Amino acid sequence: MGISRHVCRAVTVIICLPLVVISSLLAVAAIRALLIEDIDYQFEEFKTKDLEDIPESYLESFPEVFGASLRIPTVSTAPGDYDKEQILVFHQFLRDSFPDVFNSSFVKVEVINSYSLLLTIMGTDDILLPYMLAAHLDVVPVDENKWSQAPFGGQVLPDPETGEMFVWGRGAIDNKINLMSIMMALQYLITTGFQPRRTFYASFGHDEEVNGYDGAGHIGRILEERGVILDFLLDEGLPMTLGVVKGLDVPVAAIGVTEKGWMSVTLETEGEGGHSSAPPIEQVAPRLGRAMSNLEQYPQPSMFGTGPESEMFGYLAPSASWPYKMFYANLWLFKPLMELIMSRQRNTNAFVRTTTAVTMVSVGVKENVVPTSGSVTVNHRVHPGQSLHDVLQHDINVINDPKVKVKVLRQREAHPISPYGPGVPGWRLIVSATKHIYPTSVAAPGLLIGNTDTEHYLNLTSCIYRFSPHAVTHEMLKTIHGMDERVSVTSLRNVVMWYHRLISTADMDVPPMKEWKPGHRFGEF
Repeated sequence: MGISRHVCRAVTVIICLPLVVISSLLAVAAIRALLIEDIDYQFEEFKTKDLEDIPESYLESFPEVFGASLRIPTVSTAPGDYDKEQILVFHQFLRDSFPDVFNSSFVKVEVINSYSLLLTIMGTDDILLPYMLAAHLDVVPVDENKWSQAPFGGQVLPDPETGEMFVWGRGAIDNKINLMSIMMALQYLITTGFQPRRTFYASFGHDEEVNGYDGAGHIGRILEERGVILDFLLDEGLPMTLGVVKGLDVPVAAIGVTEKGWMSVTLETEGEGGHSSAPPIEQVAPRLGRAMSNLEQYPQPSMFGTGPESEMFGYLAPSASWPYKMFYANLWLFKPLMELIMSRQRNTNAFVRTTTAVTMVSVGVKENVVPTSGSVTVNHRVHPGQSLHDVLQHDINVINDPKVKVKVLRQREAHPISPYGPGVPGWRLIVSATKHIYPTSVAAPGLLIGNTDTEHYLNLTSCIYRFSPHAVTHEMLKTIHGMDERVSVTSLRNVVMWYHRLISTADMDVPPMKEWKPGHRFGEF
């Protein structure tokens, strides 16, 4: 009997102990979630409380002006292949639309490499660190047959489902909204007699959609040769999202503090050929098929927690609803669960790891001829927590076939992670402008899974941010590089107001000039 009681007690402890531990961990997680506080940026609002926004009446004509910009098809097709004539037409359109900017005594306008534009807005105090606002002139091609409206019509029309007024056309989101809003805000400021204390640049490359080597590449080299050092640089990035992040019913501003690298590799193999009536035992096509299958079956490892995508959830947690608040605030406990959930969906999986996409397959020339060689092109978008060497080694290991040669075509490391938080001047300005225009929004550091032409500016500053200050839904995100790209009239107004706010407050929050030394990158914290 005594032995039985001891056994029963031991079994009870064994059963109950894990439950007690789990309950305790969940209790700790719940308390941490309840106590977590949002980051306070209200001190910026206090400093700028007397700053007036652009009058609504000034923006009434902007949708039509913006629509006219979309009627100019500044299409880039491939590196070196862009519509030069239309780009020059767009130059003239900007001069005609914003005469006060182009005729200002303190705005220096340069045409770089024949087609890109660099505006230097000269400040009154040249000891202060300048900054840069970047956008691009070009757009991607369209398939006109798949659009419900003319892709280069620039029409102001209601959305067929909601009735809200939109401006329709290629480039509406990517990226003429940023370019035109920068110009509109600057035009207004100059008409009010504004001249900034510190210099800033407006950089508009003409071939961002095809890597930016001819545009931003030349601008970056010229500024570097001139010894320009920037406090921060703001370029396009993810727009604000509505209803995209689970548990958040407020606008989410994921400000890209880095962007993925990329690597393109080929898988090549050779083998016996001959007539298909007597095929060899080992064939080229099935061997490549097994290699592709292995890459899909054994993806690159999760890097969740090594980049800004994990800390993003800490910033979002105070504004999240239950139970998401508890998950986001306690990645020390829920990280494996978050990894599992995010890995199962294509959009979130791209934030967790280096992605693998088979983009081209070349094998065989005739239906009754067994091919003697074949190749596959694979494109990786490389997570900032993983090296290019590790990505390549993983491919070789999972393919596990010495007859399949893996060769690197092109590659680029992920960008360094820019500093962020309320103590970083550039970050603080961007978030403060966002909070002013979108009071209920929440800002967080993010990972840009696509690529911009900011790679050409990496030597000018270590504070590079990628953000487009207009709000979109999940459905609207699909129109970027897709069909029926459009932006709401309300968003147009908000983006102009946002840039006006940023430019105005950039003069009120100026970091002290630092001593620059060879090998030191400005903006490091």
